[in-house]
Amino acid sequence: MSGRRGLVFLAENERRAERLGSIIQVVEPTCDVLVYPRLNTLPFDQLEPSRDIAGRRSSVLRRLAGAKQPILLITTAEAMMERLPLPANWSRLGLSLRIGGVYSEDDLEARLRALGYDLDDSPDYPGGVLFHGNTFEIFPAGSLGPFRIEHSGGRIRRIAAFNPMDQEVISEPRELLIDPMSERLAFKDRARKKSNLVEYCARAKWIADTAVPRNAATWLSTIEDAAARGERDRAYLSRREWDQAAKRIALLPPTAPYRATPEFYKESSPRKALRAFIEEVQRGDARLVFVAAVEADLRLMARMSAIKAERVPDWAQATAKGRREAAMLAGFDAGFVVPGRKPLVVITAADVLGSRAHQPQPANWAWTPGFDAVDLPELGSVVVHLQRGLARLGGLRSMGTGDLTAREMVRLVFAGNDAVLVPLAELALIWPYAGELGDISLDRADGSSWRPRRTAAETEIHVVANELAKQMRQRRRRPAPKLVPRPASYEQFVARFPYFTTPDQAKAIRDVLDDLGSGHPMDRIVCGDVGFGKTEVALRAAAAAVLAGKQVAVVVPTTVLARQHVETFRKRFAPLGIEVGNLSRVASAAEARQVREGLKSGELKVVVGTLSLASKDVRFADLGLIILDEEQHFGAAEKATLSGLNKNGHRLWMSATPIPRTLAAGLTGLRDLSVIATPPAHRVPVVTKVAPLSDIAIAAALVREHRRNGQSFVICPRIQDLDPMLASIHSLAPELRIITIHGKLPADEIDERLMDFVEGKADVLLATNIVESGLDIPRANTIVVCWPERFGLAQLHQLRGRVGRGGIRAFAHFLTEGGSDRSEKRLAVLEELNRPGAGFAISARDLDLRGGGDMLSDRQSGHMQVFGPTLYGHLLTLALDGDRDGMGALWVPELNLPIAELLPSVYVQSEAVRLEIYARAARCRSYDELEELEDETLRRFGKLPPAATNFFAVARLRVSCRERGIMRLDVGPEAIAATMLGGRLRKSYSRLLQRDGNRVIYVGRSSEDALRRVEQFLDLLDE
Repeated sequence: MSGRRGLVFLAENERRAERLGSIIQVVEPTCDVLVYPRLNTLPFDQLEPSRDIAGRRSSVLRRLAGAKQPILLITTAEAMMERLPLPANWSRLGLSLRIGGVYSEDDLEARLRALGYDLDDSPDYPGGVLFHGNTFEIFPAGSLGPFRIEHSGGRIRRIAAFNPMDQEVISEPRELLIDPMSERLAFKDRARKKSNLVEYCARAKWIADTAVPRNAATWLSTIEDAAARGERDRAYLSRREWDQAAKRIALLPPTAPYRATPEFYKESSPRKALRAFIEEVQRGDARLVFVAAVEADLRLMARMSAIKAERVPDWAQATAKGRREAAMLAGFDAGFVVPGRKPLVVITAADVLGSRAHQPQPANWAWTPGFDAVDLPELGSVVVHLQRGLARLGGLRSMGTGDLTAREMVRLVFAGNDAVLVPLAELALIWPYAGELGDISLDRADGSSWRPRRTAAETEIHVVANELAKQMRQRRRRPAPKLVPRPASYEQFVARFPYFTTPDQAKAIRDVLDDLGSGHPMDRIVCGDVGFGKTEVALRAAAAAVLAGKQVAVVVPTTVLARQHVETFRKRFAPLGIEVGNLSRVASAAEARQVREGLKSGELKVVVGTLSLASKDVRFADLGLIILDEEQHFGAAEKATLSGLNKNGHRLWMSATPIPRTLAAGLTGLRDLSVIATPPAHRVPVVTKVAPLSDIAIAAALVREHRRNGQSFVICPRIQDLDPMLASIHSLAPELRIITIHGKLPADEIDERLMDFVEGKADVLLATNIVESGLDIPRANTIVVCWPERFGLAQLHQLRGRVGRGGIRAFAHFLTEGGSDRSEKRLAVLEELNRPGAGFAISARDLDLRGGGDMLSDRQSGHMQVFGPTLYGHLLTLALDGDRDGMGALWVPELNLPIAELLPSVYVQSEAVRLEIYARAARCRSYDELEELEDETLRRFGKLPPAATNFFAVARLRVSCRERGIMRLDVGPEAIAATMLGGRLRKSYSRLLQRDGNRVIYVGRSSEDALRRVEQFLDLLDE
């Protein structure tokens, strides 16, 4: 668009820019629409922006610089303020890959490295590249997902966009443009001349939302406060330049001429209201367009409206002349009526279904969830071998050199550094145990130290399975009130939520509402990371229960969190005229008495409180739902007491980092589990740093945050640490205003000091971990934790969650005096798991480090620690499904064949990826599963070489042997022998076969290959 006509739209905020971009792409596919985000850092804060956003900006700028056709650019005033490279600088940057083009791996690696790509990173995040044998995978800057490039004979043969979750191909372009991962790479060395977005779009028409000038003025003030004039003018537009640019921007009017369609979902009968409205507008000769984000919602709207509108792909066809009714997929917020002789009436799923409508997601790529319940062992981790016990997985080792004897083996390191090589097939017996050993030591290689523990734990699994099955049956048999709210009131409540729900959040809400209406007691854990929207799930559950006529108790661990929840709940319930009571230390005696009376009489429907809710003087008239927030802070006895408040009622447990036993109960099915793993749009990982404790490090972190007009937390483990820390900070940074709080202060004083901090009357909050949960202070973006080794992993993660709640880059400094290897490993976990959504992964790691405890009692160390959570869950599931064999069912046929069994390293270069494929093949129990894995391997790495074809053929043979009960198969040049499982021998076999005890033998030479001979042998065996 440099020098060409086009349109630039400045949106009020990033969210609106993203939404408009995704809607226009769907509504008008031929329109070349670009969304240009602002950097997710503050001016001059010396931080790297996230790779996702830096890459997207770079891609947009390159396309603008080289545009031949007019483009629609959507951005914000904040995003357009930076100085940029000259448009001409982009012409030689970037890389074009075309089908038929020359392929040189060395050249490509060098060029990608120069463009800012990480060649050792898996392509599930922008900037990641992984080279295999005949393929490589890359997640290009500005792309919505990864691509796979296949090559052979020095030429590129295929380019495919694929879904990393299932490896399915999405599209196959002829050419792929790979942009730099940052616009900085387009600046010439020491370039004095710079450009800006106005110059990139010199002849475009500019339009903006009404609020844009105000936003621009605020952002310019932020820039002016951050640096001296000379420095800022080199990096950003000046106020004068903005004022000049603003003269050509046309502002949209604050209100639109369109009339909104009614909100049918608020009516007592949405179906009737919808049909009446359609009848009315059709009498006025109106054209109807039904719009929803997903197919299922369109079908539901068709049933409710009794109109089968034709599905069309875009807006042009939906509004084509002569068309009376149309339906299309797009993510509109709400419907509208365009006036005219034949009015155009747009009805959206949100108008008809309210909160049940599926929400569209922003047009940026999806994060990998923070928790994947994978059951595959990883290189270097601790594993459990079913026959030998605990070992460290030391990697793969090549054995043999000839075509017939070459194979890879798995190296396991046991106690005393005793290493054993086991065949690939035994990966079916090897399960992940833990990232770290925790308190348990490795076993002896011969299995002698393992067998007694295994036997006792196996016995316990059957006892636990019987008890769990009994508890589950009882829960399903027990009736509970069906809590189904009045749709109109419930939707009125939901409408006050100002954001889109994320997909996981929407699913958790649906799960909870289904449970409440099922007629059986709900017992559900909602795991969602700090700031991922668990509170909204609790609010909607509470609304459903209250609007169905029941009382709700929300139990929290601290008065601070109680206060914050009371405010949140009151704000949302006030429009419905529903009062929310507070029963914690903060409540005065008179207020507490009034709350207790209201609960007893049934007048008060919602109460938020601490454990005081379980005291004997609190009586409920009709308690329908208990919500336990931050469940990891309550002991088993406290949870039992709270559960006793409504024995046959509904219970909702919520946690960012569930305690190991709770997580184990969810993973094994004792409780229902909902996981919110999708972060809100534009959530940025908190920069996590582990460093030695020093006064200078503390002061430097606090002063840096103060300079960018932010607030900080300093956390100490003990009350007696606070005064020395206060004196130390005052001496090094006297300009900082500091407030101190701890649990021994009177409740009202804690509250008062906290509110002062929230209102910005202090720069630093110095505290014990009293602030661990619930506090939501958007301006606080630095936390310093001193002596972190004295806190638990989950506590540290919760503390880190106090910062980074907005879109601004936040910092967590864990300053340690050093300690045991164990505490260093725990801190390393936090540094490693710093992405949004890490809470569940941290709990899973805590489950590794601490064990899951005893599932049926309060003991924190149980038999789960013998097997590790993954295998324990698998065996428990087998037992619950009635599989009496348990571990006996997990046996592997031993095959002795003159065939190479491996994937060549030139075909699959990454050892970790080869291990993953080997483990998945070893776990396959059917030909269909193996075929899927073979197809996926073909798609990922290209045509299978002969050795890989043989590998999958041997894996199929192993499935055949299991089905027939063949424990061992020996194939030699003169004969084939099968050793059968006891009870699987038949009385008679073909006359061509001989029996020797539990062996069946076929004698005879043949010139055919080993696999063909085995096939013939199995046919004889089946006769």
